[in-house]
Amino acid sequence: MRIPDKDLETILNGISDFILVISPEREIIEVNDSFLRHMNYSRENVIGKKCYEVFKEATRKSSNCDRVCPIQEVIKNKRQCQVELTRLGGDNLPRYAELTIFPIWEKTGKISMFVEISRDITQRKREEKEMTGRLEKMVEERTRQLKESHSKLLHQDKMSSLGKLSSSVVHEINNPISGILNLTMLSKRIIQEDFIDQKELDLFRQYLNLMETETRRISRIVSNLLVFSRHSKIELKRVNINQLIDKTLFLNSNLLKICNVHYETHLNPKLPDFYGSEDQLQQVFMNLISNAAESMAESHGGVLKVTTEYSHESDHIFIIFSDTGVGIHSDNLSKLFEPFFTTKKKGKGVGLGLSVAYGIIEEHGGKIYVDSKPGSGAVFRVLLPLNSFPDEKGVSSSISAKRIHP
Repeated sequence: MRIPDKDLETILNGISDFILVISPEREIIEVNDSFLRHMNYSRENVIGKKCYEVFKEATRKSSNCDRVCPIQEVIKNKRQCQVELTRLGGDNLPRYAELTIFPIWEKTGKISMFVEISRDITQRKREEKEMTGRLEKMVEERTRQLKESHSKLLHQDKMSSLGKLSSSVVHEINNPISGILNLTMLSKRIIQEDFIDQKELDLFRQYLNLMETETRRISRIVSNLLVFSRHSKIELKRVNINQLIDKTLFLNSNLLKICNVHYETHLNPKLPDFYGSEDQLQQVFMNLISNAAESMAESHGGVLKVTTEYSHESDHIFIIFSDTGVGIHSDNLSKLFEPFFTTKKKGKGVGLGLSVAYGIIEEHGGKIYVDSKPGSGAVFRVLLPLNSFPDEKGVSSSISAKRIHP
């Protein structure tokens, strides 16, 4: 039984989805009211027009109709086709549609018409876009908060290290100051004499040389403290790792002396420069050196070995800190780099140092490993990849032979 055209039109208009009947020549034969209402068209603007004339694409790039014509796909594959298109309606506003085209076949095997059934998903698309925008803002805000927290942790850890350094260098500065004061008094006594012979002049020059040496030493200690304590912006530049280690060891020399720790350096003189933050890398070395000193202080002293190596094969710099301290229990090794985890006594630390050091090395594309057993000391290995900064590699001119310091 054939459905009368009027009844068929009533059925089509009762469907909320958009329905179009298109001829093989791409002309629109029939359309339901839902399509006209949502696209803001009248029947006169649609019937008899080519489908690509009616569907004003928002842009040729945003709609895939120019690249993959749904009707052409139906003809090519001889089956229905489903796509998602962006089009402009009669009000020139973008409309997003999810459509399916069905072919209607004649008995001869030819296609007599195409039935396009589509659904407006504009609201869903807008909601998705708004949701994406909100999520992006939330991610940006969270990222900003994390950066602020990271910066605060870095500064807090640096201030903790600075406090340890300040207390340890008090004696280091007091000793030369006392010596300079005594030498000054002796020099004044020589000057007050009526007659000054050559012997006393030589002694006077010797005093002045000693005063100069001690004054320069004080100046160097204070300068290094000021450099380390400054709250500066992260600045990436070429870093001579060997020189930075020497400078950090010098700054910690009195702490090592107080802990009865001797140190050795085995620094590769041909070590390439590294491109990174000198300030942050010094903070890492400062943590590792002070932790080693405190560990060896518990065992009444020991030896700290600092070694630098370069692997041409992996293009990595290796910095190894080896101590003869009390070691680390195997249960604590996996938690060593966690924030606020510490094996120190109350008041000796809050467990941020190694966590901050781990984060700094990771930001530089590197890794930090630890190997230790109770009573056998600990070995910390820092790996820094040069291939992360291929344009900034260079060979250091620093030459550092093996030395043993008291």
